[in-house]
Amino acid sequence: MSLITLAIPFFLIAVLSELALDRWKGWGVYRLNDALGNLGTGILSRILGLTYKSLFLVVYIPLYHLLAPYYQLAGFDWSMTNGWHLLIAVIAYDFCYYWKHRVSHELNLFWAGHLVHHQSEDYNLTTALRQSSGGVQLDWVFYLPLLLIGLPAEMVITAGAIDLLYQFWVHTQKIPKIRWMEWFFITPSNHRVHHAQNAVYVDKNYGGILILWDRLFGTYQEELDSEPCIYGVRKPLNTFDPLAANLQHLKRMALDAWYTKSWRDKLTLWFRRTGYRPADAEAAMPVSSTDLTHFQRFDPHIRRGRRNYALIQHLCYSAASLALLWFNTQLGFAQLLAVVTALVFCLVVNGRILDGHPWARVLEPLRLALLAVGLPLLNPKFALFIAAYILISALLWWWLAITDKKDTVALAGN
Repeated sequence: MSLITLAIPFFLIAVLSELALDRWKGWGVYRLNDALGNLGTGILSRILGLTYKSLFLVVYIPLYHLLAPYYQLAGFDWSMTNGWHLLIAVIAYDFCYYWKHRVSHELNLFWAGHLVHHQSEDYNLTTALRQSSGGVQLDWVFYLPLLLIGLPAEMVITAGAIDLLYQFWVHTQKIPKIRWMEWFFITPSNHRVHHAQNAVYVDKNYGGILILWDRLFGTYQEELDSEPCIYGVRKPLNTFDPLAANLQHLKRMALDAWYTKSWRDKLTLWFRRTGYRPADAEAAMPVSSTDLTHFQRFDPHIRRGRRNYALIQHLCYSAASLALLWFNTQLGFAQLLAVVTALVFCLVVNGRILDGHPWARVLEPLRLALLAVGLPLLNPKFALFIAAYILISALLWWWLAITDKKDTVALAGN
């Protein structure tokens, strides 16, 4: 089991602690819809990761074995139990991460995957859990230089997990600048800069653990008291659907490639500077950027009952996802794929409920009906439990539909 999976309960405890402080002190850094959107995207990332093999492992391990004679000659003998070896591995990984992260902001195709992490218009610990579901899997290219120093794949994976775990705590607005740390490490202050869409902050502070790389390569920017951070992306997502979040930029690039008449653009726009669009495609399908002078977060108004329903459903999906992450090895691939597909659909529908999308009125009954149809395929030990869940959810949704109609009639009567 991965370090990230083992850390999930601690992540959730930290999120709940920050949320409790937010409500107690009235900070206003949490909104239910945005937080559930972040957590839903994180769940999607973890469960989809169970269905495919990392290209990093497919490529790195054979190359490592191919270079084994060179490693023996050079005297490389890395050990996971040696603290100094692990420290060097983390520093080397973080250097590669800096360049991967930088290119992920600077080239269209790489931004398509990384964009997901930046879509939240709030900034709190749930933002750290908002991760891409894999995209086009090109990130592994940036870690191939680690082969030059003979790092085994397991050490690269461990270093990557440590790098990612460190980054969790910096996703908060409530820790101020830590003066001595700002010179050497990624901190909440300089990572707030990274997530901001203000012109002065865009494409800055790429490090994972160390800010030294940004200072060395000219991408460092201090958080300014005179320029409060505005979070999110310049082309807003405007939905809490985690699948749509992962497809946002890929969809836009695919449409641009379809509509442009230039074959050169069709083939190269994927690897052009982030934000590049062929002139004819942009004229045919203009996409406006956020007006930061009158910035408003995406915050659709839906009735409290539906918000609470979405929260209850999210808690159910979270429990199911944790169980899947812990026990997925006991399932065959077809069973795993079926469970993951069902959970993906559940997360999509919940996102649309939070959007207040009219399709949600049809999608949620459809979701419950499909689960009911699948009951005979389940182990009898779980079928009764799932049947009770479907019945309770259906009754709650029916009650919400009835009360919605009553509200509509009352408004019409006025």
